Amino acid sequence: MSQPTNILPSAPNFESLVDELPLPVIILSADGRTIIWVNTEAETGLGRSRASLLGRYITALAFNSDMLAKQLDKCVRDSRAVTIDRLEIRAPSAGLNQVKRHYQVNVLPHEQGIALILRNPIARGVTHEDGDSGAVSALGRMLAHELKNPLAGIKGAAQLLVSPLSSQEDLELIDLIATETDRIRRLADRMESFGDFDDLSIETVNIHSILRQARLLAQSSGDSPIRFIEKYDPSLPSVAGNNDALMQVAINLIVNASEAINLHGRGSEIILETAYRTGLRRKGPDGSLPLPIEIRIIDNGPGIPERLQEQVFLPFVTDKPAGRGLGLTLVSRIIAAHDGIIDLQSSEGRTVFSIHLPAANSPVSHL
Repeated sequence: MSQPTNILPSAPNFESLVDELPLPVIILSADGRTIIWVNTEAETGLGRSRASLLGRYITALAFNSDMLAKQLDKCVRDSRAVTIDRLEIRAPSAGLNQVKRHYQVNVLPHEQGIALILRNPIARGVTHEDGDSGAVSALGRMLAHELKNPLAGIKGAAQLLVSPLSSQEDLELIDLIATETDRIRRLADRMESFGDFDDLSIETVNIHSILRQARLLAQSSGDSPIRFIEKYDPSLPSVAGNNDALMQVAINLIVNASEAINLHGRGSEIILETAYRTGLRRKGPDGSLPLPIEIRIIDNGPGIPERLQEQVFLPFVTDKPAGRGLGLTLVSRIIAAHDGIIDLQSSEGRTVFSIHLPAANSPVSHL
């Protein structure tokens, strides 16, 4: 079988990024049958070289090939992600002709065809969540290195602009550039151990200050006519959290909403809302923790496609033409590190991300 002549032509950096991931990744052709690219981890897991895999039918590697073909057809037909709980792959082994390796597989629509992300919790001793964090950790280390290089230049240029400016508004924007440059650098430092949020410094945080600054950044980043509506509960207590991490959550969600509205030309407003809710708790190893602080980011844009909603917090799941599908993965991991919960409800004309967090000094119940 001849090998494809044009592998991943529209993503020149895709191979170098995905090659570092600690999960096997296989890219298939548009019909979901022919292997057009694999990363290094897939070579290791399958026990085959990349050269020997390119151009082969993926079903030829599976013991349960009929089931695999059915799921691939479903992904191609519906253009939606599917999950295969137990895929049995043929892999060579010393002394044996073939061995059977069991994988859990996420099958995702990809701009070149179909992407398969293989997870093997039995052989690797990881859970589904562990696999996700490992993938994001590897990519985070690479992105951190690239982020740090231009930051010093941006901050220096902002400082040079201060002297010719006179209006208070201009000076505030320059100060915002410097502040955000420092925040991004701190974020880049964290991304070198991306996914490891156990050591977040937790302090008393005013969530309204974070939302207001995130809104200002979103408004100043483009010429979009989106209207922002702020509905804050003035009696809301402070949150137990990390200021930089929660700022990243707010920015990601607001920017996502703005981009969806602008990309599809539907919708015109984003609502930032806070409230105090009783009754919601999260169970943990040390007891039950109340989550009374609710933050809702609501937009009246096109909505998130139903086929993506159940997997929207997984890495590499996105409907943006140039998206990488990592923003909401970061958001969900930051909220989890705060012992919080994030929920999504979306339909045409209304998308709501609801975040529930503990208040500062929230008592843990052992009941």
